[in-house]
Amino acid sequence: MADTSCIIVGGGLAGIAAAVRLAEAGVPVTVIETRQRLGGRATSFTDPTTGDTLDNCQHVLMRCCTHLLDLYRRLGVEDCIEWHDRFYFIPADGRVDLMQADSLPAPAHLARSLLGFKQFSLREKLAISRAMWAIMRCDRHTVTDQNFADWLRPYRQPQRVLEMFWSVVIVSACNEQLDRVSARYALQVFQDGFLRNRHAHEMGLPGPGVPLVKLYDPAENLIKSSGGAIQLSCSAEAFEFDGQRVTGLRLGDGQTLQAEWFISAVPFDRLDKLATPAPGIAPGNPGMRQADARLSRLDEITVSPIIGIHLYFDLSGVMTLPHAALTQSPLQWLFNKGPDPVTGKGQHLHGVISAAREFVDRSAEDLARMAVTEITRLFPVAGKAKLLHHRVVKEKRATFAITPGSDKLRPPTTGTIANLMLAGDWTDSGWPATMEGAVRSGYRAAGAVLGRDLAVPEVAASRLYRWLAISI
Repeated sequence: MADTSCIIVGGGLAGIAAAVRLAEAGVPVTVIETRQRLGGRATSFTDPTTGDTLDNCQHVLMRCCTHLLDLYRRLGVEDCIEWHDRFYFIPADGRVDLMQADSLPAPAHLARSLLGFKQFSLREKLAISRAMWAIMRCDRHTVTDQNFADWLRPYRQPQRVLEMFWSVVIVSACNEQLDRVSARYALQVFQDGFLRNRHAHEMGLPGPGVPLVKLYDPAENLIKSSGGAIQLSCSAEAFEFDGQRVTGLRLGDGQTLQAEWFISAVPFDRLDKLATPAPGIAPGNPGMRQADARLSRLDEITVSPIIGIHLYFDLSGVMTLPHAALTQSPLQWLFNKGPDPVTGKGQHLHGVISAAREFVDRSAEDLARMAVTEITRLFPVAGKAKLLHHRVVKEKRATFAITPGSDKLRPPTTGTIANLMLAGDWTDSGWPATMEGAVRSGYRAAGAVLGRDLAVPEVAASRLYRWLAISI
């Protein structure tokens, strides 16, 4: 592949994944990224007040995220991930319910734990079991135009179960509410993440002192060692198109880069602009959208926001758990980040609100107050602590909205413009809007350039799961 070159527009996870696989194959790539750091929406920033390096939001992975884990292994950072097999659910009364797998094979490995939940009655637990049984035996690929709330309706789920179990899992996993999320992908979360393998649900988080951006540092060396380059703080303006192929990428400084292959790994709205040069700027062909059906419906894709709330208290031990799902709170998840990394004192907690449409227009001060109120209600020690600092991060376009029918808008990797590959979690990755979906799309784009399949095997389903799932 020595005579092959590739320009990758976008240095998020999809672009990084494509660049790494191509670099390993000896293809010199040039990565163009508008931001000052790699990682896109899954990266870090420096808090100007404290100097602390913060993740823009708490990103997690699961053992079923096989492609993301493969990428971490290739980058040599897999040891930077801490794995958690215990999940803590806290309802309004503050009692902690623990979800943990036992020695039973999947899909029974979490059953005894769920049966022990104090927040649900026996009737409610049986309702969850009834729906889980149906999920395991459902072909999710046939469910394309239905939301998950409607899908659950025949299985008679009590309102408390919808709000305190199904919503807690799905809103955090898919960044959409039950009555808006595509049932296909909600089913996938439970089938692949909770039922098929007894380890698939385990949650991985970057370890202490490991902001997301540090996970991508090895990618720079790998790309450069293969003859490639990374241009940060560099704006792409438009693709140049001769009616059949992309011939170049015009940058904001007027420079045009040329290559044999091009991978667009930017969000759909950015791609829409790259494929539509501004009037009066030549060369460039406004017919890209007409030439390739993948580009024809980009403006129909919608988004869903996420809010991250970083809180610094003067006392340690406000929350002693490593993380918690708050099942009756607007603050859905809380992560214990340990002491302030700058002073080594106090405690840093990170709250997350997914599918945050009703909160995104509220002020940072209001959101911080709300978070402190919720934390104090559930963890009374917080009432004795002083909030020293807060930083609220609003990702208004955090993910594309994975709503019923949205698959019709998700384009495939390849299309009529043969030398333009598309990547990004919003493309047809087969996954919801996740880091795993982004990496899968990057691997597919790199594989299209190389002419081979770069897919990584899925986690193995247990024998019991396979037997129960197909014995209808």
